[in-house]
Amino acid sequence: METQRPRIHEQLNSVKHFQQHSRLHFIGQWKTKAHDLFKEWFTENPSWNHGVLSRQTIFAHLDMDAFFCSVALAKEANTHLRDKPVCVAAGMGNSDISSCNYVARSYGVRAGMYVNAARTICPNLHVLGYDLPRCAEVAKCLYRIIFELCPARLDMSVEVYSIDEVMIAFDSDDYDAVGRYCSDVRHELEVATKCTISCGIGPNVMLARIATQSAKPNGIFAIQPNDVKDVMLRLPFSKIHGAGASTIAKLLPLLKPYLRVTDCEDESDILCYHVQKLTKTQLQQALGHKSGENFYNLCRGNDVRVVRRTGDEENQRLTGKRAPTSIGCSMNYAVRPSSVEDVWSIVRELLEVVCGKMKRGSYCCSGLRVTLLERHPLHPKTTQKYMGRGKCVEFNMPISFESPMRCNDFESMFSHIKGVLSKLLIPERTASDEERARELGLDKNTDSGVIWTVSISTVSDIVIEDVRGMTIQATGVRLEHRISDGKKHSSGVQMSLADAFSKVSAKHQQVSCEKENSKMEDEELKRLSPSSPGCVMGLQALEELMNHEVDEIFVSRWKNLAGEVGRQTDYTAMKSLIRVAALRCASAVGPVGKMREVFTELVSFAQGLMPYPVAFT
Repeated sequence: METQRPRIHEQLNSVKHFQQHSRLHFIGQWKTKAHDLFKEWFTENPSWNHGVLSRQTIFAHLDMDAFFCSVALAKEANTHLRDKPVCVAAGMGNSDISSCNYVARSYGVRAGMYVNAARTICPNLHVLGYDLPRCAEVAKCLYRIIFELCPARLDMSVEVYSIDEVMIAFDSDDYDAVGRYCSDVRHELEVATKCTISCGIGPNVMLARIATQSAKPNGIFAIQPNDVKDVMLRLPFSKIHGAGASTIAKLLPLLKPYLRVTDCEDESDILCYHVQKLTKTQLQQALGHKSGENFYNLCRGNDVRVVRRTGDEENQRLTGKRAPTSIGCSMNYAVRPSSVEDVWSIVRELLEVVCGKMKRGSYCCSGLRVTLLERHPLHPKTTQKYMGRGKCVEFNMPISFESPMRCNDFESMFSHIKGVLSKLLIPERTASDEERARELGLDKNTDSGVIWTVSISTVSDIVIEDVRGMTIQATGVRLEHRISDGKKHSSGVQMSLADAFSKVSAKHQQVSCEKENSKMEDEELKRLSPSSPGCVMGLQALEELMNHEVDEIFVSRWKNLAGEVGRQTDYTAMKSLIRVAALRCASAVGPVGKMREVFTELVSFAQGLMPYPVAFT
């Protein structure tokens, strides 16, 4: 490992080098790469895109087994290691283990351990390096096999969760056909790559993922609708995604009447059966309104999440995916600036990445958020992990623009950042580290955390050589076509609802708004035809609402339709109803304040009918 250090020193403060060699960056950017790849494939092979499914009834979760390790062991040079304990890490000593084979796991080795800690329990552990290009090749091979082997009678939607994980939704009720298809995919992938994959099949996203746990390693397992009740009764509550130690700790006082003393020895002793004893109100009081309702449904095996097809923006929009509100880029490894020029170099590279992301999505932003990590004054300058961040103090600096900026406003954004940071950056500080800690009100116990966030208003300087990381984030992100004349607008659907409610007092504005609304109403009705996926109301009902004044009758009819949609948990139709309400309230002749109240009431009514919040912006 020592032989690599001079090379790392040569690449200090380089965002490009950091991203090229960072496993976490590679994983984090993979969904974007997969989106672009699928989009290209759908253009070349239109038959691979099956359009919006009329329903999603069977879900298959495909998860590679010990992915990074399997890719490394698939090489001919490593054949002799396949029956030995093996892990993958960037180096020795304090490097994190990202993946280990099942032989190593039998010794207690786990992902996230330091290599030296793992070797205390498994002295003969073999450490292999990453081969990220080959990992990308294996993932692409899996995707191609998924599309090429899909039977003509099955329509599917594929969503890439991560580089080694895919969720597929089918519109079929034939579990046998889906099972045969998944078996074919698993076999073909192993032949092509010498890597194995496990598959879980179920009636919803959660149950498919739970089935995968039973399928690992290198197997296939299905949970059919008739099995759901029995499976959930004996399933440990901690197996549900998001049900961690803190969640269980909050529920334990409520669960004690239903538990024997011996049932509380371990988290896995708390079953979904026990949590089902609690009412929705009890769960909401303990966990919050949204989380409580979420776990109330999940512990009963109910999950309304759908697969949003990777590479298909229209499908993602129809299935409720929201546009990002912020876009950022971070660097927190090998950050060791020795001069202010080094800081500006890091800023420029990070901002270039952010602007590149904005350009890709045709976004603009209303501001920036700059985050600096400074070495904790009571923490040594030499970090435990070579060139790592160590324990830091975090400073967040918001920057607002007078008007939205696009990616081609790079130099202006760069100047804004320099204007803020140049006032804080200093070459050295006369105060001691102990005095600095007291100034920031930091705990003397540096073992109590990793990042301490301190208000920037309490800081007058930051030593350049103590900077250990930086993040630049574009905030208030929206599509470029939603701004005009360089003026700020509120985000909304098709038009700014805030503008519609607050700027219709003048007559010429009313006329303009009515013309725009009329045009949008026509477009909206075309888009909301009965053939649209998920719509449970007819076009005639929508037309009646669009042509009706906003009064008690309108509200009553709207709520009746919303109730019908809510019973079928149809998010697409509910969003359509909310858009109708927005358009009618925005163009109504009545007082602006009254229309705002009506619209707010209808949205609240709709949100209360659905298991999860309706994303309609």
